[in-house]
Amino acid sequence: MEELKHQGTTLKIDSQNGAAVTHFSCLKDQQQVAVIDNRGYNLFEGSLLFPFPNRLVDGKYHFKGRDYAFPINDFGRPNALHGLIHNKPFDLVFKGEDYLHYEFKYDGSNSSYPFPYIMEVVYLVRANELDIKIEVLNTGEHSMPCGFGWHPYFNLQLAGGKSKLKLPKVTKIDVDKNLVPAGTEAVYKEFREFTPVQGHSLDNCFRLDKIDERNSAFLTYPSLATLEIWQDHSFPFMQVFKPDERSIAIEPMTCGINALNTKEGLKVLSPQESWAFKIGLKIY
Repeated sequence: MEELKHQGTTLKIDSQNGAAVTHFSCLKDQQQVAVIDNRGYNLFEGSLLFPFPNRLVDGKYHFKGRDYAFPINDFGRPNALHGLIHNKPFDLVFKGEDYLHYEFKYDGSNSSYPFPYIMEVVYLVRANELDIKIEVLNTGEHSMPCGFGWHPYFNLQLAGGKSKLKLPKVTKIDVDKNLVPAGTEAVYKEFREFTPVQGHSLDNCFRLDKIDERNSAFLTYPSLATLEIWQDHSFPFMQVFKPDERSIAIEPMTCGINALNTKEGLKVLSPQESWAFKIGLKIY
């Protein structure tokens, strides 16, 4: 576990479990505000998700004339969930005054995903901010299909549990009983303005209506702080998952549910091609 403190902001990273973010807090009006403070309540807390986020139907996909299969791990549903790296050790390349640089080298030895790559992750801390920069390099001899997501859980117990959520303009992707796309979607207005999240049950994938350089959702803690969760133009989707009244996951995704099959937002990297993108947090 690595800890970084800079300009009143504290970040903790679990390098042995996918370089997951386990804590993020800042000093706000002389009070330490911990918007991420993982307590083991939830699965995939703070995890990076690759080579796909969310669900893969039956764990199977077809690419370039061949069939592949991931293990089913979706808690009773017939899906593979969240890729392969959430529990893998990442190497700390360098720790600076305001950043942590990690690397994960994958040799393609898992038959579910025989595509070697190197992933570089840089966590950059400033006053009240966290920027996450990721770059993936296809080190293999063949094209490589992939998508990325991040699974941070945010603390809902701050400000007396009266948090409010605001989403950008989105459409909600309808899902079936196994939480995979049913083939329809519709404009979603419920959290167009700041709306209390208490009492809501959420496990929904949303498609952004407009893709700007920086696209944001906001979680406000009345009289305390407002958190911005932002994603760059590489992320046309986000998942919102609220398992209980203690936390909510707001998850940037570069692709949709079941993307290795639907190709919705799927990235295909040629040999030696790299792909870079950014996500981050800011507390106001």
